[in-house]
Amino acid sequence: MTIEIRPATAADSAAIADLHQRSWRSAYRGLLPDGYLDGPAAGELAARWGRTFSKDEPRRVILVAMAPDGIVGFVAAWPNTARMALIDNLHVAPGQRGGGIGRRLMGRAAAELRRLGFEAVFLEVIEGNHDARGFYRRLGGIEGELFFEPIGGHPTPVFPVTWDDLAALEAAGGP
Repeated sequence: MTIEIRPATAADSAAIADLHQRSWRSAYRGLLPDGYLDGPAAGELAARWGRTFSKDEPRRVILVAMAPDGIVGFVAAWPNTARMALIDNLHVAPGQRGGGIGRRLMGRAAAELRRLGFEAVFLEVIEGNHDARGFYRRLGGIEGELFFEPIGGHPTPVFPVTWDDLAALEAAGGP
């Protein structure tokens, strides 16, 4: 299957929110409350993506992975400090995981963040999301100390994962 990675537009917000919800339901089942995943999460994510695209943020990077039948992955990053960006989201459609889409999205995001003047990037990963934690380690991410982050109003144990060398992350995500 041919996958094209391109910048997201406001017209993609509903498809991104849908994929975000499906990804959460698949990856976070048992890590976040089922009532949250099957209930309020969908509305919260749709509203969030609508707000995200309504804001002008010149140093924001939102990329989508496009297959012939639609969006199969996305990554979103924005400034945390002048030199450090936050990857707020990386999601790949449940049936597409393991095929290199996430790796390519991370590599392309690293390239875009470097172009925008960032030197490093971090994200947060839920403690029990072992597949994602392994994926980030394979890309060279370094886990920090565990802390609790409210996700959907639920205190959730997460690790920060940092890359201090965006060129290395870009190379790790290359073809």
